[in-house]
Amino acid sequence: MEEPPYAALQREVQRKLGRCMIRIQQYELLLKEMVAKREVSGILGSTPAQLAESAPDAAPRTMGQLVGELTGKYFQPTLLESGETPPETSSDDDEHPAGWARIRMSVSMPPDAHAKLIEELQELVDLRNDLVHHFVEGQDLVTEEGCIAADMYLHDCYEEIDRHLVSLRGWAASSNEAMRSMAAFMESPEYKAFLMAEFSPSVSQREAALPALVELLRRAEADVAKDGWTSQTDAIAFIKKVAPEETPRKYTFGSWRHVLRDAGAFEVRRAPVSPGGPMESWYRSKS
Repeated sequence: MEEPPYAALQREVQRKLGRCMIRIQQYELLLKEMVAKREVSGILGSTPAQLAESAPDAAPRTMGQLVGELTGKYFQPTLLESGETPPETSSDDDEHPAGWARIRMSVSMPPDAHAKLIEELQELVDLRNDLVHHFVEGQDLVTEEGCIAADMYLHDCYEEIDRHLVSLRGWAASSNEAMRSMAAFMESPEYKAFLMAEFSPSVSQREAALPALVELLRRAEADVAKDGWTSQTDAIAFIKKVAPEETPRKYTFGSWRHVLRDAGAFEVRRAPVSPGGPMESWYRSKS
């Protein structure tokens, strides 16, 4: 069969659409890496530190969700002079041992620049969605004029996607350099000497505070125990009611689980809250 007059132009449109899609996928892969590396955690003195992803798994996230993570947590508007402070993060960190550290990376920028960045990245997400889901229905690909218009549109799309990819690569390079610098500093003798000086005085502080904290745990045990065992979650809730000012971190303990471990006065086990439910720490006083 003889090809229609627009066939060669249509193939060029297909080529340029494929080029745009490859560029978008390159952008998404790098975006996932940046979101995953926004937070780094590990036990002090161990190398390398393990990556703690901001979400359990960034892989299934859509590009819109990843952009939301980037502009909501990595890029943040500069705090106002009115005394606004960043929100508090999780409090107890029961699953983390002593000597565990977390480093979060973020970039502060003026509120108007942050708003503009959100707008520009949302336009990129909309562009990506249009190419993936609506390109064929939105273009006339069976006439020479329509193919020429689609070709021009894809040329502009590629330029826009590439501009964003160049910016993202710059952000990623800066982030990686900051991470390398922090890792080098934490391996230095100066930093290790600082840690030793910082934490050595806390040992006596812990020892002095331990009896009072143990007494609070025993009061919680007397009040909320179930079948001879006390849920750590229930105990913490009880203590927050009766002595809200007393917290493990006030005395340089990492969490209540660390108090239970260091006290030597309790048996501790891990068991689900309910059959098939999540695991939790339970304790009871030793005989």
